Amino acid sequence: MEDIRKSTDTAKIARRAFWACAAFYVLIALEIFYMASPFAAYFYAVYGPGLDFLQSIGLTNWTIQFFLPHVLEATRSPLVAILEPMGIAMFFSGLTIFALGAFQVYRAKLLRKGAVMVGFYRKVRHPQYLALIIASIGMLLVWPRFLVLILTVIVVFCYIALAKVEERVCLAKFDGYDAYMRETGPFLPKGWLPSFSIDFGASTLAVLAGWGLVFIAALGLAITVAFGLRAHAISSLYAHEAPEGVYLAAAETDEADMASIVAIAKSVPEVQTTMSNLTEGTPVLGYVFPRNMYVSEIPMYLPAGEAFSHSIPRDHDGMSYKVIFTQAIVGDGPAPKGRDIVRNALNKTPLLEVHVDTASQKVVAVLPPPDTPYYADHQVPLF
Repeated sequence: MEDIRKSTDTAKIARRAFWACAAFYVLIALEIFYMASPFAAYFYAVYGPGLDFLQSIGLTNWTIQFFLPHVLEATRSPLVAILEPMGIAMFFSGLTIFALGAFQVYRAKLLRKGAVMVGFYRKVRHPQYLALIIASIGMLLVWPRFLVLILTVIVVFCYIALAKVEERVCLAKFDGYDAYMRETGPFLPKGWLPSFSIDFGASTLAVLAGWGLVFIAALGLAITVAFGLRAHAISSLYAHEAPEGVYLAAAETDEADMASIVAIAKSVPEVQTTMSNLTEGTPVLGYVFPRNMYVSEIPMYLPAGEAFSHSIPRDHDGMSYKVIFTQAIVGDGPAPKGRDIVRNALNKTPLLEVHVDTASQKVVAVLPPPDTPYYADHQVPLF
């Protein structure tokens, strides 16, 4: 009886720590839903300062960057193109499995049937935690900030720790649970992965130190993979490199056509004056969009009756474009060139919006930056 009480107390402490961590994870990872809501400006008035703080520190400014495209869906990479749809499928599949598993658990509690060992639990001891891990990885692919990646790794380790604590409770509380553990796997069916165990010793300090090292190794591996994906994604974007900076296309665009659009936009006096007024070496980060496409993360005008979207308009005629000129905000050091501007940019400052008609080879409108960009100057996806 004393073992059950101690195990239960430990489980309560572990759950409190887990839910505190999970609440912070939800706050950060579900930023995408704040951005999509009508109250985005309000949320960012509270949420944005935290990102601004991280951006202001050299050791942490990389954590708020994105390692996969979010604004620009067009890419030459089949791998990058499939990751966001895969993430959406994983997110909703994970939530569905979690809900079905929760139904089994709470039905057993209400009917006082003891430990659940059937259904999803027949081969796996923790299908709900597995489902949450799947959903978390899916959310990471949908909202791929490095900060979300770090929190995802932390939450996954929390699931593992909580699963181990709950198993000790079940061993003390339910007859036959030890036999059930021998026949099942914790997160995958037994036999799906090579069986191995890590023995860090008997002392609590040794166990904590051992798992701390495993966590650091896993986090380092995840960040390394994410940086590799980021480099691959940036190299796969449709881009035009110019002496003053780099221009990114929202839609699949031939490099020569893109260069022509940018050249027309730069031919007007307003752009030339703006460029000449920039401090020498200031990198320009430009965007080429269909004229009737409106993206909230890029500072542009939204006409009445239109809505923000990341999708290429179906009625785009292929002749009307707009070039959004922004000044890339980068850290200390030599000014980056070409695609390195995207790799090193922490944020952007709006300069001009220029509308181009490629049929007539003319600029049809030059607009100053919006008085109030949708997200003000908060850090949002750059590509």
